[in-house]
Amino acid sequence: MALAFGEMKEAAVFYRSAAELDPENAEAWQALGMSLVKLDLLEEAISALQKLVSLRPKDQLAYTSLSLAYGRAGRIKEAEEMAAKAKVAAWGGDPEKLGKA
Repeated sequence: MALAFGEMKEAAVFYRSAAELDPENAEAWQALGMSLVKLDLLEEAISALQKLVSLRPKDQLAYTSLSLAYGRAGRIKEAEEMAAKAKVAAWGGDPEKLGKA
């Protein structure tokens, strides 16, 4: 309900609790990360979204979300790298192999 009413701080508290209760819950990490982006708590958002990527290493949305957080934090190189990995994931490839020979 907090999210539906635009109460991002409250939503982030609930999503953080959900992620702590079930650290393997990718949806909780996604929602936490994006609520933190909206609150402009970018380093926390990046951390949450990195956890999401570790849980779903071939998920296009995970990389796209992390790219957004990096971009908002001014970390352009990392944002571009995550955007490229999102494209690889969308094509069905393994994003973690990007750039490795």
